[in-house]
Amino acid sequence: MSNNTPNLGLLKKDPMVDGNETFNIKTMLNDNWDKIDEVVGQVREDLGNIDVELPDASLTEKGIVQLSNATNGTRENVAATEKAVKAAYDEALAGKQLGVEQKANVVAALNSIGVAASTSETWAQLIPKIAAVIRATGNATVADVIAGKTFSNASENGLTGTIPDRGAGGTVTPNTADQTKEAGRYTSAITIKGEPNLIVGNLPKDKTFFGVTGLLERMTTAEKRVIANAITGKGVAASANDTNTVLANKIGLIQTTKYASGSLYASEGRVYVSGVGFRPKMIKLYGDYYNSESYFTVCFLFDDPIRSAYGFLTPNTSYDGGVMSGVGSNLRDNLITNSGFNVYYYYWLNNLMYWEAWGH
Repeated sequence: MSNNTPNLGLLKKDPMVDGNETFNIKTMLNDNWDKIDEVVGQVREDLGNIDVELPDASLTEKGIVQLSNATNGTRENVAATEKAVKAAYDEALAGKQLGVEQKANVVAALNSIGVAASTSETWAQLIPKIAAVIRATGNATVADVIAGKTFSNASENGLTGTIPDRGAGGTVTPNTADQTKEAGRYTSAITIKGEPNLIVGNLPKDKTFFGVTGLLERMTTAEKRVIANAITGKGVAASANDTNTVLANKIGLIQTTKYASGSLYASEGRVYVSGVGFRPKMIKLYGDYYNSESYFTVCFLFDDPIRSAYGFLTPNTSYDGGVMSGVGSNLRDNLITNSGFNVYYYYWLNNLMYWEAWGH
């Protein structure tokens, strides 16, 4: 439902009630604008007829005030009163006096740290000197600074360092005596020479060099001579002048005797032995002769070249493994291998035979 404003009587519509009405430009816009314009014109006319009178200002009333340039007056009806200016003047005078006193203190402080200053100088002259003073806060001492270099700390000014300047660090080559690099400042690194051969295998056993304990077993000349004589005594010529490697090789040339023995039944008259572990150089076979306790047989086999002896007769040294012995005419198939031997004789048939073998 439409209504009007209380002051200007402007027409208003209720959106809930009048929402479906057609918008009327005359009543809703033009008539309202006319009412507003009429009221504004009346207000302008009324303001033009107002005559305002402003009183002079005082301490109790607002009003027009006169500005004053006085600096020592006592009037209170001006914007900057003479009384206020006088009070400011007095404060300035006191401040000036205080400034004179403080200047003396500043000059004394500057003089104490070696800066020339006088109370006759202006503040404009003293301020740059104050700004140039370096306020030290460190804790370095003369023992912390290079000799000839000056510095200050939180306690003192104008200190001079005492650390010696040693120049370039250089290289230290170890020898039999301790070497000391004097304390001080070095302008380059100090190099301690190393030795790639300083390893346990190159150093004498139980000797320590720079923390490395050797493991190398070494012989004296006397000890070497004893070993060389022992090798010579085993049939291999050796000398103390031989190197350790040569002596070790000669030890390997020493012929050592190996021995093995056993027994077996000669099946079909054959004695076959294997797994001895070495090549026999001499073999001895013995046992009953053709199941008869009245006779005893002994046979020897020799290697390099293979030859044999049978019975108690002198061996036929011309015997070769591929030909039967004239002495032991019934021996055959004589064979020596790297780990045993093989021999056949008819009259050993099923006899218990014992054997012994010697080699290197």
